[in-house]
Amino acid sequence: MKNHNKNDDKEDFVPKNKVTEIPLDFKVVIGKVLSFLPIFILSIGFSMLIAWTVTRYSESRFSVSGSILLKEKARGSTAGLENFIEGMELLSVNRNIENEIAILRSKKMVLETIKKLDFGISVKQKGSILDQDLFRNTPFIIEIDSNHVQLMGTDIKCKFIDDKSVEVWVEEPGYPYIIKTGEYLNGEQILEKKVFDLDKGVFTENLGFKINVWNKTAIKPSTEFHIKFLNNEMQLGLFYGQYSVFPLNKQSSILSISMETPNPAKAQVFINELFDTYLETDLNEKSAVTKRTISFIDEQLSIVADTLGIVENELSNFRNLNKIVSIESKAGELVRVMVQLESDKVKLQLQNRYLDYLESYIKDSKPLDELVLPGVAGIEDNSIKNITDKMIELYVKKKTLDASYHPKNPIFIETNQALLGLTEAVLESIKGFRSSLKINNKFIDDQMLKINDQISLLPETEQKMIRMNRKFLLSDKLYTYLLEKRAEAGIAGAGVEPDSKVVEEAAIRDQTFPKPTNNYILAFSIGLVLPLIFILTFEFFNQDIKNHSHLQEFTRIPLVGTINHNDKNTALVIANHPKSQISESFRTLRSNIAYIGEKKGKRTIMVTSTISGEGKTFVSMNLASVLAIGGYKTILVGVDLRKPKIFQDFKLDNSFGLSNYLIGKASIEQIIQPTGLENLSVITAGPTPPNPSELIMSDSFYDAINNLKEKFDFVILDTPPIGLVADGLDIMKHVDVVLYVARQNVSKKTFFGMINEIYSNESNKNIGLVFNDVNFATVYGYGYGAYGYGYGYSSGYGSGYGYGYGYGYGYGYGYGYGYGESEDSAEKPLWKRILGF
Repeated sequence: MKNHNKNDDKEDFVPKNKVTEIPLDFKVVIGKVLSFLPIFILSIGFSMLIAWTVTRYSESRFSVSGSILLKEKARGSTAGLENFIEGMELLSVNRNIENEIAILRSKKMVLETIKKLDFGISVKQKGSILDQDLFRNTPFIIEIDSNHVQLMGTDIKCKFIDDKSVEVWVEEPGYPYIIKTGEYLNGEQILEKKVFDLDKGVFTENLGFKINVWNKTAIKPSTEFHIKFLNNEMQLGLFYGQYSVFPLNKQSSILSISMETPNPAKAQVFINELFDTYLETDLNEKSAVTKRTISFIDEQLSIVADTLGIVENELSNFRNLNKIVSIESKAGELVRVMVQLESDKVKLQLQNRYLDYLESYIKDSKPLDELVLPGVAGIEDNSIKNITDKMIELYVKKKTLDASYHPKNPIFIETNQALLGLTEAVLESIKGFRSSLKINNKFIDDQMLKINDQISLLPETEQKMIRMNRKFLLSDKLYTYLLEKRAEAGIAGAGVEPDSKVVEEAAIRDQTFPKPTNNYILAFSIGLVLPLIFILTFEFFNQDIKNHSHLQEFTRIPLVGTINHNDKNTALVIANHPKSQISESFRTLRSNIAYIGEKKGKRTIMVTSTISGEGKTFVSMNLASVLAIGGYKTILVGVDLRKPKIFQDFKLDNSFGLSNYLIGKASIEQIIQPTGLENLSVITAGPTPPNPSELIMSDSFYDAINNLKEKFDFVILDTPPIGLVADGLDIMKHVDVVLYVARQNVSKKTFFGMINEIYSNESNKNIGLVFNDVNFATVYGYGYGAYGYGYGYSSGYGSGYGYGYGYGYGYGYGYGYGYGESEDSAEKPLWKRILGF
């Protein structure tokens, strides 16, 4: 019966890269992963080993942090003075958070902090991989002779010989330095190994210290200690710029100071001391403001006190001499008005004197943070007060920048320019304020002139008494005013507190490096991802046929057999291992061949491939063997005259064969050789001729084939690869079945162009595809027996060792397993059988 499905399939087929859409097969995915399982195991194992090494031998680093609260007042302000002294506000603007951060990070602040700490001597215990810092945990105490030269910045290595002696040496050059004077010297910078008496100390040209051991149990002769002396400059390099200062959030005035370090105990001590230094500096600045204020008032009090004393004596003497007890009521009223006017005038004079002080102070470029502020003199002019406040604030910022930034830094230049502008603005404000003082002073003079006119009408003695009395009252009032201001300043100074407070002292938060859990997770991820990237890249560029899905994707030639991977040490697996899985796959192939084409009974089968190495000879030999074992009289003909191979595996003589027959040197009976298998004969290729293509295309070759067809049930032709030579294409015209061999991981996707075209155009040829050397573990992830496909013109079950099914008269295919436990599975180790290798 004619197979319409088959013919229609051929007519519709047009070779192209992708024939059908293949759905995702998770078995294939799992099988692919399992095929690269050793790579995954090695990659993950190596990554985990690296993670363990990093975790074990890396220097641990810890995060240490604390926080401090900045109150909303400017640096240097004195809230006490504001509360007690009216008109004496001292810089009451909001604090600039950025300035405070810069101050906390400044070299000056770090240096002041270091001076209070005992970081000048570092002691480490040498370890096999990492040295251990013995900060405040040393088994001995070092007493340095500050007048002696010491080697700075290098490891002074020592080993204790016994309880009374120590071996000391210096390998790397240091810096000879006298601690007391801070002077660097020239001299010998290294020291050869030398033993010193502990009682006498270690004294050389450039070393001078004693080692007092207090914990002898912690010292062993094999233990090596490294002692390093560090001056303030060297310590500054260890801490300056090594910590961060930042606000907890944009709305908060709480600053956090954090540091990542391998020595968390030392960092903890440093940050806490930094807090104390910062608060102490703030408090000292406030105290300095109070002291300057009191000093200024004391100067004025000294002048007024002298005047008051003189006037008081004069008034007393005048009263005694003239026997005057009191002034008349009218004269007393005039005196009170005059005293008030003179008091106001004195205040104007005090303000004018302060303006002279301020102008001179600014022009002499004296430190602005030591300036006595306008409020002390009772100056209420907002322009002078505000500009002075801003000027001092910028000056404090400039001092911070001086220690931390280069003079050419844009921020530094901008601050200097802004400070210069404010200085000029203050001087202009002074000129304007002086003008207003002159106007006020003239007004008071006019009023005093009118009062003096009224006093001039009084008797002369009373006039003298009034003048002396008003002078006394004026001095007394001014003296009392200054005393009040001094008392208020003193009270305010006694209540001065820092504008900041420590919210949370520095503490060790967590280990930042290495983090074992993160390291192992990262290592596992990298170990997993790298093989995946390798696989994806390999698969993207790899053109090899990997599985049945690839075959279905690139060709519509029916698959008639799947040959398992041959792990035997012989190519004749049918003859030597008849119960193996691969032998079962050849039996399946034998059964499926019966359903190719319409012709039954005796057949001529051509076995070919695209290139050499795809296993066509292997398939030819074992197909011929399995047909012979099945009772069919079979002959295997080596048609590949260029590279004959069959004779090697069958251990036959290749000195005569097909080439001898084709040139007329031997008869057909003479070149047929028997084998060790019943029903199987072989014709080897014979000596390689100079013109193999012409011989195969000759009539003699086809006469030989026809002659063999009459004598044998099956004639198996092992032909040359059709992709390399044209011989195979001519032979196709004279055979009943063409078996095209594709080999897993060897055949390329591009190989199917020619055979697809032949299959499409040569409708009278029956072509079947054999997938050779298939490792099912790499295809589907398991391998239980012979797992093959069966094709045939069938309306029922397909043939072979497994259940098959068909589509009407179309090509059916089936999946099947071998007969129980095969020879292969019995030979494999248990783990290979479980994983399907």
